[in-house]
Amino acid sequence: EVPAAEEVPASKPSSATFPSHVPYLLIGGGTASFAAARSIRARDPNAKVLIVTEEPDLPYMRPPLSKELWFSDDSSVTETLRFKQWNGKERSIYFQPPSFYIKAEELGSSENGGVAVLTGRKVVHMDVRGNKIKMDDGSEISYDKCLIATGGIPRNLQVIERAGEEVMKRTTLFRKIEDFKALDKVSRNVKSITIIGGGFLGSELACALGRKSSEFGLEVVQMFPEKGNMGKVLPEYLSNWTTERVKREGVKIISEALVKSVSFIDDELEITLKDGRVVKTDHIVSAVGLEPNVDLAKSAGLEVDSDFGGYRVNAELQARSNIWVAGDAACFYDIRLGRRRVEHHDHAVVSGRLAGENMTGTSKPYWHQSMFWSDLGPDVGYEAIGIVDSSLPTVGVFAKATAKDTPKAAAEQSGTGIRSESETEDTATSPVASTSPATVVEHKDDYGKGVIFYLRDKVVVGIVLWNVFNRMPVARKIIKDGEEHADLNEVAKLFNIHED
Repeated sequence: EVPAAEEVPASKPSSATFPSHVPYLLIGGGTASFAAARSIRARDPNAKVLIVTEEPDLPYMRPPLSKELWFSDDSSVTETLRFKQWNGKERSIYFQPPSFYIKAEELGSSENGGVAVLTGRKVVHMDVRGNKIKMDDGSEISYDKCLIATGGIPRNLQVIERAGEEVMKRTTLFRKIEDFKALDKVSRNVKSITIIGGGFLGSELACALGRKSSEFGLEVVQMFPEKGNMGKVLPEYLSNWTTERVKREGVKIISEALVKSVSFIDDELEITLKDGRVVKTDHIVSAVGLEPNVDLAKSAGLEVDSDFGGYRVNAELQARSNIWVAGDAACFYDIRLGRRRVEHHDHAVVSGRLAGENMTGTSKPYWHQSMFWSDLGPDVGYEAIGIVDSSLPTVGVFAKATAKDTPKAAAEQSGTGIRSESETEDTATSPVASTSPATVVEHKDDYGKGVIFYLRDKVVVGIVLWNVFNRMPVARKIIKDGEEHADLNEVAKLFNIHED
């Protein structure tokens, strides 16, 4: 018999041996995939799980790349990728050290199973009826159950893509470890960086770079089409207030900015806006959203949602028999709030975990609302749940903040580092309301802490907790109950925001 190893191309010796069949195949190496692997192993302790990822890295969490890693005092942070959590404890952005995983070639023979990762591999074709996939090197793997957790690709502005090579090589699309390393290096070597985009990623990076600006003599500009930061998410008065905070971090804000063209002239980038304003800068960070990666839809015969993008799955995150989808690429049916697609770390955790459970034979629907959080520096932070969209009517109830009402203080108190409370499950009992009266503040200048309710057909579908921490279970219960509330002031009392 001819040994099978000869069929493997010599250029990739590391890939010489991996199983031709695995019970659980997870495509994508991000948070959703890792959460699914953990969930599968929890329910099926000897499960054999193979993760295939295009990235060169083992599974890691993305939020610190735009948050905590920038606030590190350690000059070697781009190498260590370790960060201090708000609670002061250190951790790596990798979910687990290499020793947690087993070698792909040992997966088949391992008695207790395990999780193996093939890095630097792209799945290019899916044969759904044959239950197998093909990778970019031509090799095939068959599976019993498959998860697609391919995440997304950062969008760019077409005017930048069309602007030519000199502009493109001075533009960062921010998503991966290598992007963090590259932008960190750029921030030390240029005089001016312009961030295009006013959402989570753009605003967090603006604050992070703004923090460094005084130290390095760096000009940090952030431009976006909305009137204020997070304008698509926060009601206008809060968005404007947030913008004032971002300016305090040393960021120059250019709002209501629509980019008309970008050119490279005299060794610098020139951004021309549609209203004629011109901004000169050395480097652009384009943070204008994510395109869900649905490359496998065609070969797999999977439906892509025409409104939200992403693979269309049912409430159990299933696309077809033996195929589930989780994370950024899943357009799922939420039995409380209808069809959705969510791009946040905690949703990747929640949906990955649910998909993993359902792959082992449970049939649970999606109802546990994931949360998300954004901290603009250590003093302003918010956590949100459900559908938070500034086009919905909102009611905000605010109180005066104390020193305890900051992300840093909250993390110190809760003892958790990265604030994904799905990792540390809590459920709300019916809380006892505080008795002091709550007031609806419309335009008072100091929004110290508060609760903002987002309404659809008079029912609360989303809640932002503004500098109010560790109250997510209460918010989750309100959305789960889905009742009409005559007086949201009364509901706000459940969060005890008036106690110091």
